[in-house]
Amino acid sequence: MQFRKGARTALALPLLAATAAAVPAGAQEAIEEIVVMAQRRAQNLQEVPVSVTALGGAQLQESGLSNSLAIGDIVPNLEIKTFGGVPNIFIRGVGNNDFNSSSVGPVSIYRDDVAVASTGSQSFSLFDLDRVEVLRGPQGTLFGKNTTGGAIVYVSKLPDGRQEGYFRLGYGRFNLFEAEAAASMPLAEGLSARVSATLRRGDGERVNLFTGERAIDVDEGAVRAILRYHPDGDRDVDVRLAAGTGRDRSDYLQPKPDGQINGGDLFGYRDPAPGEVKILNFNGDSRNHSDNHWVSLTASFSLSDTLSVKSITGYDKGDVDNRVDVDGGPLRIDQIKFLTETEQKSQELQVAYNGGGIQALIGAFYFDEDFISHSEADLVGELSFADGAVPLVTDATRRNKSYAIFGQTTIDVAEGLRLTAGARYTWDKVRATHQGVLIPGFFDADIPDGAPVALVPYAAMGDTFKASSWRLAADYDVTRDVMAYGSVTRGFKSGNFNIGIITSVAERTKVDPEFLTAYEIGLKSTLLDRRLRANIAAFLYDYSDLQVLSVNQQGSGVPTLGLDNAADARIKGLEVELTAIPADGLDLGLNLGLLDAQYRNYTSGAIDPATGQARDFSGNRLPGAPKFTLSGFAQYRVPLTAAYGAAFRAEYNYTAKKYYNNAQDDLVSSRGGHGLLNLRVALSSPDADWELAFWGRNVTDKAYIVDATDLRDFGVIPLYYGERASWGIEFTQRF
Repeated sequence: MQFRKGARTALALPLLAATAAAVPAGAQEAIEEIVVMAQRRAQNLQEVPVSVTALGGAQLQESGLSNSLAIGDIVPNLEIKTFGGVPNIFIRGVGNNDFNSSSVGPVSIYRDDVAVASTGSQSFSLFDLDRVEVLRGPQGTLFGKNTTGGAIVYVSKLPDGRQEGYFRLGYGRFNLFEAEAAASMPLAEGLSARVSATLRRGDGERVNLFTGERAIDVDEGAVRAILRYHPDGDRDVDVRLAAGTGRDRSDYLQPKPDGQINGGDLFGYRDPAPGEVKILNFNGDSRNHSDNHWVSLTASFSLSDTLSVKSITGYDKGDVDNRVDVDGGPLRIDQIKFLTETEQKSQELQVAYNGGGIQALIGAFYFDEDFISHSEADLVGELSFADGAVPLVTDATRRNKSYAIFGQTTIDVAEGLRLTAGARYTWDKVRATHQGVLIPGFFDADIPDGAPVALVPYAAMGDTFKASSWRLAADYDVTRDVMAYGSVTRGFKSGNFNIGIITSVAERTKVDPEFLTAYEIGLKSTLLDRRLRANIAAFLYDYSDLQVLSVNQQGSGVPTLGLDNAADARIKGLEVELTAIPADGLDLGLNLGLLDAQYRNYTSGAIDPATGQARDFSGNRLPGAPKFTLSGFAQYRVPLTAAYGAAFRAEYNYTAKKYYNNAQDDLVSSRGGHGLLNLRVALSSPDADWELAFWGRNVTDKAYIVDATDLRDFGVIPLYYGERASWGIEFTQRF
């Protein structure tokens, strides 16, 4: 489908009627076409019958997004939080609320073509990217298992045989220093390389009264190199060898305690500055350390004008050391150390056909993961062992081998009408070990360690999970500038074992695969001489056997953690994404997400101590599923003189109230919605070889809660607050 000037349609949204009227006749500016790989082949974003948000490299920089988990603010119906270094990613309410490092989420992360399965490797620096693609809904046919919620693909900039590059330096509030650089260079005929790096350091934005020092320091960096063989004008060969490493020595995002026993915790401690987000008062370690190393080899070859083959080989190794004082106070109530090591290898082979009105892809996939976890939980450490302290040490391993075959075909059945069918079959072989022991005196340097007590005795577990996923879709060109589509997709998330921090054998459960059937209709349009892009999607999910982590309060002692298969859930919603150029130099964007996500027939296996009955969560909203999200921006570029130009950008992101547990509990929620305002002003040369920018984020200094943990058995609800107001300056030079 090609975009043609002069096409008009009555389908333009009333919301942008004023924008349409403002478009000057004969204007030359137009919305840039975006090429995505949402169907594992290069396509214009507006031709893909899938709900996709694509963020370009320039937009990532202008929005100040420096980490892979920071994109949730500007993508509708995408929510991301972390606990214990484990990303909890939700797309359209489908996500993972498990803080254990052994957890597996239903949203897959891809670094270029390679799946990043380890939770410890999914948080990485964003730098020198071509784009980020957020694919909503089950993506099992082409992107594999564990994509019931969707997939997020980070695409690096590639060397293209030219010599070019850039560097960027920045300084901001809290002594934030940022540096980024990249360079591409030709090496020989058809052979080129690109090397890029980033560094980000800053003092903590908060003060820890207990130590008198700054808290939540930032210290992270990464390097990436890509060697590419791609002869000029030769589409038959494209071989890419990429390698990278990342290092993070930042502090962990520490919470503030909300006391639940007469305003205090189990020992009567009260937060000295409730609601004052810049003041903390904790005595435990704060650490969010990780090391990540990865290598990938991607080779594409054309066998004929219609047939091509692609091989994707990936290796990833991650080491994580996370430490958090969960209760957020000066006493030893709940301090946890998470240590994990993960190594994964993957191999994918694709064969593609494109000819005669048929686009087909078949392939095979192999994945091998080794996971080792060690955790040390100082629970109620202020009490002696005899009085009930729980010095819990947990060790776990998992070996996961996965095999899959898959295929998808799109056929032009009539003028402007295409049908798509795809399927995948997956075998998962999972083997795990786990044990939890109490070691008296383990956390007290003045007391010798006592004999270990097998609280959760050693066990070796294993199972094989097999499942299929499929997709049926149709898309139709209503006009040359408007495409409508509809799809029915079946996805699954593989089974697993609960091998995290648990205190009884009953909690060491096996969960079966979860399944999701998604019904979606959508409209993609590029109107008014490519001055307006309007994409709309509506969806309905039938979600069954979903895997849920429940924090079950016992009324006294340590809360239990249960991982089980909830009965089912129903999710429905709407997304609207609008981009417009109403006048030369003026860019407008608006993204809107509406979501209704509820459990159905879900009764927890735990007993509510207040009622003596099993807890019924039926009708409750799913965690990580706000009813409303909104993001918008306005950017105006204006020439100042013949030598200089300026750009002014304002961005606003709003997220409605969301819950962080299954009980739809106001205490364990964001306690309301919040909106963040970001501003940016840039001065540049006409040919854009340099830019000087001033930026501000959360300029109104809004205090907002990004996570909460239910520790009422310890008398406290830890509240995690988002970043404070910050501002800075940066300079970019291109060559």
